[in-house]
Amino acid sequence: MPAWPARILIIAFWALSTAWLVSRDVLPEYLVGQPPDWKRVVAATVEAPSRWLISVEDAPDRLRVVGQAFSESHRKPDGSTELDSRVKVDGRGLLKGTPLAVAEATEFVFRSSTRISPQGLLDLARADVHIGDLGEEPVLNVQAVPAPGGKLDIRFSSRLSPLLNFRQTVDQDPRAMVRGGLEPLDRLPGLRVGQTWSTQVLQPLTARPETIRSEVTGIERLFWNGNPTETFVVMHKASTFSARMWVRRDGLVIRQELPTPLVKLVLEREPEEPVR
Repeated sequence: MPAWPARILIIAFWALSTAWLVSRDVLPEYLVGQPPDWKRVVAATVEAPSRWLISVEDAPDRLRVVGQAFSESHRKPDGSTELDSRVKVDGRGLLKGTPLAVAEATEFVFRSSTRISPQGLLDLARADVHIGDLGEEPVLNVQAVPAPGGKLDIRFSSRLSPLLNFRQTVDQDPRAMVRGGLEPLDRLPGLRVGQTWSTQVLQPLTARPETIRSEVTGIERLFWNGNPTETFVVMHKASTFSARMWVRRDGLVIRQELPTPLVKLVLEREPEEPVR
């Protein structure tokens, strides 16, 4: 039998080893940590364009392709970051089977741009809606800028109707995310099951802002890029809709749902072509 000092050393070594293994392999799955914000998103952003296929969910597990989305980021000389996206949707395919179904092909284009300061705070968020038959000018524009006192100043303007021209101020944490509503989110790093946060969404189709409550609800495997891929499932809930997002463990967003007033759009990332 070892003497009592040796016993104490053995017990201490065992306790330290166990604590290290638990902190490395067990606790990360249960520690919720800080929810994502623009600072973390920008830090994980890669300056490379991404492409997405847009489908309409006609029925569970039955998707119909109606468009494409493109997103990219740019780091500016002053240290700020600009996140840009363009969503192109075939209006006839989008509205098929709804009360607003149209017989002629019409292209809807949604452009959005978000500028983040070097400190990871929102500088500007804007989104435009273009309709192919109505010229180059947007038919609806919404933009949001931070205002003093933890506020967000939101302005909607439209050349279709004066009823869509209005201004609204809402409470907003300057570190929290603000999105244009229809653009794909490229990365969402640092997720843990149980995290919750709020995002202000500027809905260009309904001409009103909406607060979305998000929660990482679990882990799910998707078949993506020819392989089963483990993802975090993020559930988004608002007063009028719910949607999901699937995020790979390294923060890469694989699939996301974008609810619109009449249909649910599903965006799936197209895998990058291998470098030869």
